[in-house]
Amino acid sequence: MTFFDRFYRSLSDFIPEKKKKSAVYNALTYSGHRVDFDIWLGKRIFLIGLLGVIGFLLPWTIGKTFGFFNFEKTANIIIGDFAILIFTEPLFVSIVLSMAMAGITTALLYLHIYYKIESRTAIVESVLPDFLMLVSSNVSAGMTPFAAFRAAARKEFGPLSEEIKVATAKALGTQSFTEALLNLKNRIKSSQLEETVSFFGQSLRSGGKLSALLETSANYLRDIQEMRKELLATTKMYVLFVAFVVVIGTPLLMAISVQFLVMVTNIQAQSSFDSSGSPVGFLSSQLNITPEFMEMAALLLFFINALLSSLFIGVLNKGKAKLGLINFPLIFIATVIVFFIARTVFSQFLSF
Repeated sequence: MTFFDRFYRSLSDFIPEKKKKSAVYNALTYSGHRVDFDIWLGKRIFLIGLLGVIGFLLPWTIGKTFGFFNFEKTANIIIGDFAILIFTEPLFVSIVLSMAMAGITTALLYLHIYYKIESRTAIVESVLPDFLMLVSSNVSAGMTPFAAFRAAARKEFGPLSEEIKVATAKALGTQSFTEALLNLKNRIKSSQLEETVSFFGQSLRSGGKLSALLETSANYLRDIQEMRKELLATTKMYVLFVAFVVVIGTPLLMAISVQFLVMVTNIQAQSSFDSSGSPVGFLSSQLNITPEFMEMAALLLFFINALLSSLFIGVLNKGKAKLGLINFPLIFIATVIVFFIARTVFSQFLSF
């Protein structure tokens, strides 16, 4: 073991053992990682800490070089006979930026593992009916259940084939074939696979026509997949409507609002009074909202809309909100592009 491996292992020891087993180890197993879990965790802890330190130092380096912060505002903290001089503004920004970078990195690492788990589950559930049909054919041909599963573990079945090979290898040792199959639920996070394996294990103990049972289970899973496809087709209109409102409708309305503020501001600057010296209607009062403030508010609105709409699309398409977060960057970027294009067009046709 190298020095860095020992260093990463020592970092992983900061996480309680119970927490590591319940959260980290299970997630890495479900995602198909075949590495040392403690070293993997230590590397991620080091990365999070490193980015947090970088975020803390940015205001004191780049911020001070380019004059982004005011270092003249200071405060003294008196501890006994000692007085500590603190630059309040950059210190506050450093703490916020450090926490933000560390938090965003942690969230991205979590989502990476989460998407790997869900991707693996989706692949397994998509090929599970075909795998069961192949096992059923092997059993009908006279193979034992062990040999039927082992022969059906083909490369095209992906993660399911890999885990079946691991299970059959364990069954050749001290573990029974039924127990090895039941352990699949601890390596692949799939309710369909768990129910199928549990049902098959009970049938092995009690006896019965395994071939007919596997074929019936495969047909049942195919029916479920067809129902999911039909439900997905019925929700496509909702997804398109949400995408249109968020990506097209909202940016256009905000672009018109910003351009309206620009026009009113220009009118007030050129002519605030009529010939009699009295104010001209609503143009007489000074607007408290500037076009620049409205643009910043629009960008914040786009960010929130993109986040919420991506979660909603995830629920409609996959049944899980977090699976829609992968669409968030695309929705946000598309919304901002449409907004600035609309701003440019409206400024040409609605300029004063």
